[in-house]
Amino acid sequence: MKDVIFYQLFESESSTYTYIIGDAKTREVALIDPVLETVDRDLKFISELGVTLKYVLDTHVHADHITGADVIRKRTGAKTAVSAEAHVDCVDIPLQHGQEIFLGDKKIKALATPGHTNSCMSFLFEDMVFTGDVLLIRGTGRTDFQQGSSDKMYQSIISQLFTLPDSIRVYPAHDYRGHTSSTIGQEKTFNPRIGNGKTLEEFKKIMSELKLANPKKIHEAVPANMACGKPKDSRTLHPQIVDGVPEVTVEDVQLNKSKLKLIDVRGPDEFHGELGHIPGSAMRVLGDELLKFLQEADKTEEIVFVCRSGARSGRATLAAKEMGFKFVSNMAGGMLRWNELKYPTEK
Repeated sequence: MKDVIFYQLFESESSTYTYIIGDAKTREVALIDPVLETVDRDLKFISELGVTLKYVLDTHVHADHITGADVIRKRTGAKTAVSAEAHVDCVDIPLQHGQEIFLGDKKIKALATPGHTNSCMSFLFEDMVFTGDVLLIRGTGRTDFQQGSSDKMYQSIISQLFTLPDSIRVYPAHDYRGHTSSTIGQEKTFNPRIGNGKTLEEFKKIMSELKLANPKKIHEAVPANMACGKPKDSRTLHPQIVDGVPEVTVEDVQLNKSKLKLIDVRGPDEFHGELGHIPGSAMRVLGDELLKFLQEADKTEEIVFVCRSGARSGRATLAAKEMGFKFVSNMAGGMLRWNELKYPTEK
């Protein structure tokens, strides 16, 4: 594909594909269907590519994972976009059917393809179409919850997707059998649910007999995705990223310390010494003691690491992130700044 940036990434827990697409000339890219748990991976890769992230697109309001859209927007300034039919108030661009957005000279065209949900959209880009949970490789998305409709899905696939050229490559949001892509022509011929001239009645009968269990994360994912991917009450602080480290101010820690787990990574002499420590904080010395704590701690807790100036606690924050902690921050300025502002200490 000449002058096109394209990468396909995978998240194994929900079997979700995330895509990076873009214009190789201007180096502008979009990220399609990011997963919260893989945001750091995706942004690191984008940084390594040396490209500019312009848009974060979700094909629909997901029920099996939480989108990374809100976190990515805060960290990069990229615009978020999802169908206007999703009624997500926090989205930057509520997309309409047929609307086009641009990466350099290359356009992404939004196609309304409801059926799995009312908000499902497919994104046509060059000779590729990103079909979300509507058209899968040798399958389709389910229609038995979250505004699902077999009638709508059938019409979406037949009238919107199967009218595209046979050579257009199909990239879905999920695959559970090891496939990575297909083509419109292949799905028109070989898709067992809707291909080979299946009628609406045949399709509805197939869909009614699937008897699938609900996604494990549906009660967590749907409300979070209605908030652009921010889990309800998931964190108190919203750190700034400085040299790759999430950092919060001393002032924010003072205001919210009752809601946080404060971990001081200094040794006993410093913890009980001249600068003292924050009331309620726990000492876990940087090194083996901190590592043991991280191995046993809840990875969903909101933790702020503290030291004398912020250097050692910054290293602790990075270590925690690498171990999978979701809501960790470094207190910038450390106890030096805490004492400068004359906040209470214990010695």
